[in-house]
Amino acid sequence: MSPTHSRSLGTLVMQTDPREEQKPNSKVRRTIRIINRAGLHARAATLVRKLVLNSQSRLLLRKISEDGKAREEIHDIADGTSVLDMLSLCALQGDEVLAEAEGPDAEELLQSLELLAHRKFLEEEFAPDSEHESHA
Repeated sequence: MSPTHSRSLGTLVMQTDPREEQKPNSKVRRTIRIINRAGLHARAATLVRKLVLNSQSRLLLRKISEDGKAREEIHDIADGTSVLDMLSLCALQGDEVLAEAEGPDAEELLQSLELLAHRKFLEEEFAPDSEHESHA
């Protein structure tokens, strides 16, 4: 709720943002391939967590098994706000995860996540030599 629009309910005045009322919750799914060399490691998971905390949607991640199906056991589901949950997926380079976002900005959240994964979780910006083997 924000001071953009107010409604009086007897003696109680509630502040609402009309944009919040117009935007319904949506549920969106995408398959995301982990392409960075280190996989979904602690720093990468922390970046994902920041994306989720800056959105209004919830994110769940599931590692996709070799047969192409998303794992359904409770221990194979990671909450996007939990670095430990994401680390427990053991998503390595080449693995795919099913990302499922639900909320008013679910589409935007998954677009940001796809971009982050495509940019290798900024691995090259933090450790430029991590993508290249030493030829010394």
